[in-house]
Amino acid sequence: MLMVMILLLSSVILLYHTIESVMIIIFSMLILIFLNWSFLTTSISMHWSIDFFSYNLIMLSIWIIIMSLMVGLSEYFWKNKNWFNSINFFLLMFLCLSFCLKDYLLFYIFFEASLIPILLIIIGWGYQPERLMAGIYMLFYTLFASLPLLGLIFYYNSCVGNCSMNMYLSLNKYNMWMEMIVLGAFLVKFPMYMVHIWLPKAHVEAPVEGSMILAGILLKLGGYGIIRFLPMLIKVSQLKVKYMILSVALLGGLIIGMLCLRQMDMKLLIAYSSVCHMASCIGVLLILGELGYMGCLYMMVAHGLCSSGLFYLVDIIYKRTGTRSLYINKGLLNILPNLSFWWFMFLLANLAGPPTLNLFSELCMIINLVSWNKFNMLILMGITFLTGAYNIYLYSLSQHNNYLFSKNIIMNCSFLNYYILFNHLAPLNIMILSISSF
Repeated sequence: MLMVMILLLSSVILLYHTIESVMIIIFSMLILIFLNWSFLTTSISMHWSIDFFSYNLIMLSIWIIIMSLMVGLSEYFWKNKNWFNSINFFLLMFLCLSFCLKDYLLFYIFFEASLIPILLIIIGWGYQPERLMAGIYMLFYTLFASLPLLGLIFYYNSCVGNCSMNMYLSLNKYNMWMEMIVLGAFLVKFPMYMVHIWLPKAHVEAPVEGSMILAGILLKLGGYGIIRFLPMLIKVSQLKVKYMILSVALLGGLIIGMLCLRQMDMKLLIAYSSVCHMASCIGVLLILGELGYMGCLYMMVAHGLCSSGLFYLVDIIYKRTGTRSLYINKGLLNILPNLSFWWFMFLLANLAGPPTLNLFSELCMIINLVSWNKFNMLILMGITFLTGAYNIYLYSLSQHNNYLFSKNIIMNCSFLNYYILFNHLAPLNIMILSISSF
């Protein structure tokens, strides 16, 4: 995996010669050289630490940011390229700092700072006039949910004294409201059903690079935040809160799965499928099971690669037909047969088919949820069935039948398009081979 990433970074240097992109490459290579993961936490200093979760999400961040830069190469009329590269550099820096810091206050600062670059990407490079409203939705949903967390961090600091607010220390004073504040701040970022309205709006209005970053990296900050704040809540045993949130998350995944079957916008369907996939991740994080934690991590990595690739596939079609509607984009197998293979492979990964990493992560989470409560099997059966249904629905409706605009000239895909798709798909099928070492 490391050799593949080094090969990818070298190819980006050859293809992309702007100063900002070279800074991103150097920053990424320094992280690759100086960080090495292990199951034990490696403390770099008093405020820095790297463990298994941090390392994998840092690698995912580097991978997706590099992919978004490469997508810019395939744009014919790309505006303000240097500004876009600079925003990506700061976004990568904020994300890596969020995943490395073990101080609650510093983590919160960079956790919220990562919203600013993606907001600028949506507003500055979005396709529709409604992009400003979508950015405001995203900003206010996440800020209003996380502001109580800032007050809780200061309260935690007053309880532990002047020492560092270390994530690996547990708090003796606790209550139900602390748990609600912590979970509320991160469940909006995941997002959980009922607080997910900002996500489809942000995806539809964002450019393809923004959608790739949003689905591939920023949604994972919610799960990572819950994992890091668990020491604060390790003694909280409010089962009513846990039952309520877990029930809403799983039933919400079932409802969103049914909602996906009536979507005619391909980008909107993939955006809603992210909410459906994250429902199981929320459940296993609340159960506090080791197998569920590993399954959640694998799902975050696999979903980051798979959803990013699907958004790029939708953008390839949008650039050639001018629409994302499934009413019009029928029979793509007749005009772009090579692209049909990539649709099949990515949708197979999205429905957790073998031999992808999605399958292993889904099995880990299902085993953990069912072992905790056998009644979860009924909801999980429905979610699994609907996941397969809307992926088959998307593939069959887009690839088969007759293309409506058959007389139009459709430009074929370039080598760079296939190269970006390959770098999304290859890790999904390669990482499953190294599960035994994990």
